[in-house]
Amino acid sequence: MLLKKLVPLLFVLFLKGLILCGQNQADSLFSVQSPLQISLKFSMNDIRDSKNDSTYIHHLLYYRRTSGLMDSLAIQLKGRGNFRFKQCYFPPLGIKIKKEDAKGTVFQGNKKLKLVISCNKAESSNMLILKEFLCYKLYEEVSLYAFHTRLVDIELIEKQKKSDKKYQLKGLLIEDINNTAGRLGAKILNNVNISPSALDDTSALRFEMFQFMISNTDWSAVYQHNAKLISVPPEKYVSLIYDFDMSGLVNAPYAIVSEINGEQLAQTHVTDRLYRGYCHEPQVMEFVRQEYLSKQTVLMTIPDQLKGQLSDKEIKEIKNYMNEFFVILRDNRLFKREILDKCRLK
Repeated sequence: MLLKKLVPLLFVLFLKGLILCGQNQADSLFSVQSPLQISLKFSMNDIRDSKNDSTYIHHLLYYRRTSGLMDSLAIQLKGRGNFRFKQCYFPPLGIKIKKEDAKGTVFQGNKKLKLVISCNKAESSNMLILKEFLCYKLYEEVSLYAFHTRLVDIELIEKQKKSDKKYQLKGLLIEDINNTAGRLGAKILNNVNISPSALDDTSALRFEMFQFMISNTDWSAVYQHNAKLISVPPEKYVSLIYDFDMSGLVNAPYAIVSEINGEQLAQTHVTDRLYRGYCHEPQVMEFVRQEYLSKQTVLMTIPDQLKGQLSDKEIKEIKNYMNEFFVILRDNRLFKREILDKCRLK
């Protein structure tokens, strides 16, 4: 009798185990934070031409397995992006992988990925990728609703008519929104403009306060500029943010102060913080303020994870810049002047 009762229970546990196993395999690409070594070879002209073509280009991606050996994976590549596509020598890429090709590899469960590459050939461009990666990692600590990312070390071979050129670059793999929504049990809302008041208040304020922390004004939750809208049960609307290269924390040489309706914002440089968030109920503002302050110690240790890739001087400068944000949060007068008095009405 006991055995009859146990069999269904054991079967349920077995199925759960299979599901968890599948989830772990699907997430293996982002569960490890050490840079993934990859190699790509393509013509820059082909990639640029693909931006305006619906057809992806067939390629091979070589990657280093945990065993240390290199292996190959059939992928499809396409140029993507807007500002960086026009301004950078190495444009951002879109990657598609067939399910059967990804099976049994570190890419299993990832049908699509975004790959952001160092903007140009200069060594300083690699540093910008590391700083942008840091922004993603900081936001993962702030909000549940965040894209997963992983650094990649890229050996990029550019095919040219006379002789190929080889570059050693940093890159950033970004999880596809379908995978993010799947993790969160959310529904993606494409091409939907939404009123600020319809967004979940606390999540929206975390989003807005984070943009102030890294000094980023190149976003709009309402018009989904560098943001994606999702619906999380029960009927909770939340924005996912991405693209931080225009932020003061990254401080890219090509970064420009944002314009709204043709008028430049009240910033001299992107490193000058300007709060662009909306006004929320006082208790919500105070709750998120204290939440950030409670996470200060943890957030300030995250830049240390890039030791050996960023110099001690660069890490110190990042921490000093972040600390300026926490100084504002701790001081009632500064908090009122820099945030409460600058918030936008919904």
